[in-house]
Amino acid sequence: MSKRPDVQYINSYVSGTMAYKMEAAPVQKKARLPKLKKPKTELVRIHPAALLGIAVAAVLLVMLAVGVFQLVQENKEAARLQAYVQELQQENAQLQQKYSEGYDEEEIREIALAMGMIPKEDARQVAVPVMVAQKPNETSVWSDFCAFLAGLFA
Repeated sequence: MSKRPDVQYINSYVSGTMAYKMEAAPVQKKARLPKLKKPKTELVRIHPAALLGIAVAAVLLVMLAVGVFQLVQENKEAARLQAYVQELQQENAQLQQKYSEGYDEEEIREIALAMGMIPKEDARQVAVPVMVAQKPNETSVWSDFCAFLAGLFA
């Protein structure tokens, strides 16, 4: 009996019932595939300026957090001191009222007139003219320049 071919569908014309003897296909050598090379591990180097930038950013972030914490603490302290000022103002108003209730203004006026004091309207007023000597303006160019710079940076 003839060998069955490896390929099922042969594109050849077979006449009649005649069967051809099939020869075994020559064994082909397997082609050698190239060996896969291990990919080289790339060493990523970080630039020192980038590291410095990251470090500066981290320090600034910490400083920002500390600043926010201090701001919150100072706001709490300001609110506490504001409440204390309100309390002192109320106490001052109470003490002022208590003090004004403790004396009589007419009685004090009578005692003062008896001691020789005079009313404000009867007092003699004297006006004394005062002349202020003006200093001559002696500025140099250098002092003007220094004053200009001081005004800029003040």
